[in-house]
Amino acid sequence: MKKQKQKKKQRKNNQAYSSAEKLGKGDEARLEVSNLKLDEKRTYFQTLLPNLLLNPLTVNKLLLFLFLLLLPTQYGKHFFFDFSYLSGIRVDYLAPTIYLTDLLAAVILIFNLKSVIKFFLNKKIVILLSLLLFNVLISQNIFISVYRYIKILELLGIVAVFRNKGLSLKYLLSGLLIGGVFELFLSMVQYINKHSLQGIFYFFGERILNLSLPGIAKASLNGIEILRPYGTFSHPNSLAGFYLLIYFLVLTYKKFSDSIAKNSLLFVCGLLIFISFSKIAITTFLLLNFIYLWKSPLKKTCVFCFFSRIFILGVVALVFLQATTDQFTLQKRIYLMQNALSIINQHLFFGVGMGNYLINQQQFPQRFADFLNQPVHNLYLLLISEVGITIFAAVFFLFFAEFNKTLKKFPYVFGVILLTGLFDHYWLTLQQNFLLIAVILGAL
Repeated sequence: MKKQKQKKKQRKNNQAYSSAEKLGKGDEARLEVSNLKLDEKRTYFQTLLPNLLLNPLTVNKLLLFLFLLLLPTQYGKHFFFDFSYLSGIRVDYLAPTIYLTDLLAAVILIFNLKSVIKFFLNKKIVILLSLLLFNVLISQNIFISVYRYIKILELLGIVAVFRNKGLSLKYLLSGLLIGGVFELFLSMVQYINKHSLQGIFYFFGERILNLSLPGIAKASLNGIEILRPYGTFSHPNSLAGFYLLIYFLVLTYKKFSDSIAKNSLLFVCGLLIFISFSKIAITTFLLLNFIYLWKSPLKKTCVFCFFSRIFILGVVALVFLQATTDQFTLQKRIYLMQNALSIINQHLFFGVGMGNYLINQQQFPQRFADFLNQPVHNLYLLLISEVGITIFAAVFFLFFAEFNKTLKKFPYVFGVILLTGLFDHYWLTLQQNFLLIAVILGAL
């Protein structure tokens, strides 16, 4: 009996061993197959990245998308020279600055050198640059004018790149939306906390902000003092103008089909415009929206919908417009316009030179202690005072056909620049707004 039991156990062990052996062989086979697949995947991904990096078209799109993402930022290095000081006070407007977006723009221009050169060889562009070069040579401070001339070259180069090898509208919309959400988050936190966050946000260009600092933009709503949020911009008005332009670009450009991304971006832009408490931006937003809705089919297809939208926009706008900001803002702007007109009268034909406006404004007494060294808050007066009536008129007539055609095709987009330009200078003097114009001119 014992021997029979031992034989049965041995048979079971042998069967178990043989089945285990078969299983082991199967596992080995499966392991070999999986290893083979893993090797294939490794080979695929190892070749994918170099192929992407070696593909000029892909690299170009990545650079342009990154440029679009960083467009609202202003992290940079200011270089203060002797001419950057007025009455012992250093002035950012007179300090040549290299921004992160400038470095990225330089890489993009080098990468698209053929397209850029071809664009710059256009007869009208050659005439424009020749006229501006003449302005540089006769300017009072040639160093500042050379810097501004380089900025014009940068703007034209970005226009050329986005016109020839720009991003698809899908990526353009995505880049603007991501940047907008970032700015909205930062602005809301600044608004709630009444001070800046700093930390990592410093490297995106956030200024040190709190209500006790002199010259900080504030508002008062129902007796409560509010810090007007800056985001990563130099001023809330600049922030508002930036997203006001994007809002009407996305709203009125017919190639932007209705989508979640489009509606989300419009919502984000609207919020940023309102919480900036910029009266000019909010009024322009309200006016152009009213014209847009009045001309839309909505007035005929759904009268209730039309009046509902007008009513909601009006109520929301009035809530923010009733906030008290700088009580002397009108007097300050009028005073700066008077200074600009005096400078234009002194240098009517050829101007004082690009970037030289503040040096000449120093001759006038400062009437407001917290309003030092500000350019005139009027884009047209600033341009004429710096380049003169001769170059201003020549450039206007040179590009009149293009300007007229573009204005008819995109009236709301250029309406934003033309209207806000009556009351501020940021389209010419501040990095983000200046480069946004280049992107939009190229994209359209």
